[in-house]
Amino acid sequence: MSHPTADVAVIGAGVVGLCSALALADSGLDVILLADVRAGEASAAAGGILDTGHGLATPELTTLFRAARDRWPAFAADLQERTGVAVPVTRDGILELATTVHDAQRLERLADADAHWLDADALQALEPQLTHPQGALHFQHDGALNPLTLLKALKQAVGRHVHVRLIPQAVTRLAYGRPTDPVTLTLADRTEVSAVRVVIAAGAWSSGLSGVPMHLPVAPLRGQMMSVASKALRHVVMLGSGYAIPRGDGRTILGVADDNAGFDTRHTDAGVATIRALAAAMLPSLGSAPMLNTWAGLRPMTRDGLPFIGPDPEVPSVIYACGHGRNGILLAPMTGALVAAAITGVAERPGANPFSPLRMALPGVTGFS
Repeated sequence: MSHPTADVAVIGAGVVGLCSALALADSGLDVILLADVRAGEASAAAGGILDTGHGLATPELTTLFRAARDRWPAFAADLQERTGVAVPVTRDGILELATTVHDAQRLERLADADAHWLDADALQALEPQLTHPQGALHFQHDGALNPLTLLKALKQAVGRHVHVRLIPQAVTRLAYGRPTDPVTLTLADRTEVSAVRVVIAAGAWSSGLSGVPMHLPVAPLRGQMMSVASKALRHVVMLGSGYAIPRGDGRTILGVADDNAGFDTRHTDAGVATIRALAAAMLPSLGSAPMLNTWAGLRPMTRDGLPFIGPDPEVPSVIYACGHGRNGILLAPMTGALVAAAITGVAERPGANPFSPLRMALPGVTGFS
C-alpha cells in the first residue's frame, strides 16, 4: 500500500520544528510536518527571553547569538504579514543584577558595545524599584517575546503553506538503507511516511526516537515557571538562577533554574518557594505579588548547552535540529535557515560550526574551525 512521501519530513512542531518546516517550504521543498503534542513541551512553557549574554563563555558564541537575536524583528514582521498575528518583540534590554562586589567586578569586565555596565545610580534611574546597590550589566538590545503568540503565528503560517502537509502523529521508528536512500518513518498508528530527508526537531524527546543513527546526548531539564500580577518592572531581570519577564499587560513571568526530574512536568511546592525567594531578592513586592498561574516545561539540554544543527555524520539524510536548551526561542529562526541551507546546499553562514553534530564525535572537539 502506498504511503505519504515528501522531500523532507520534520519531526516536531515546537518553535524549532515550525521554523524549520517554514524555511524548507519557502525554499520550494515539499514538507510533511509530524506533530505530536506532548505535555511539558518547551516551546509553550518558555519565558521567551532573547538572551545573548547570560552564561556564554566565548566571543564566537556571543557574536552568533547576537546575530540570531537580530533576525527577530524582520522574522516577526514576516509572520505578521503572512498571518495577521502580531508577535511583539521587546528589545528594551536585559538586566543581570550584581549581588556582591565580586559579581559587580565580574559583570563590569564583560561590558562591551552591546552590554553596558550600570552602577547603582544608573540602575536606579532605569528600574527604580530594584533593590541592588551593586549595579547591573545591561544587555541593551536583548529582550523577550510571548512564545504562545509566536506559536499561534507559526502554526498559522505553516498550516497555510502550500508546500506543507501536517500529520498529527508520533513517530515510533526511523529506517534507512544506504546513506542516500529515502528514510521511512513508522507512525504511532503503524502507517508509514517516506522522505528524502528527515529533520529531528523533537525537543527533549529527540534522543528517544528509535532508529536515530547517532547517539544524541539530549536530556530533559525541568524549568518551573509562575505568573504573578505585577507591573513593577519594565525590563527583563536576571538574578542568579532566576529571572523575571514583564509582559506589559499587568503580568510578570517568574522562572527558576532547571532541575533533573526526567519527564516529570509537575510544578512543585519547592519550585514555588524558590521562585518566590528569588523574586523577592530582586524586588520585595515581586516576591509577594498575587500568583496567577504555575507551569513547568522540559528543556532539551546537551552536555555543552549548545544545540545540534546539521546532518548526521554517517547518514546525511538525517538532519538534526534539537538540544536547544534555554535558547530555543532565540535560535529558532536561525535554526530554520541553517536546516534549509544544509538541505538545499545554499550557504547560510559559517557561524553554524559550534552547533555541528560532529563536535560530539571526537573528544576535545568544540565545533569551531
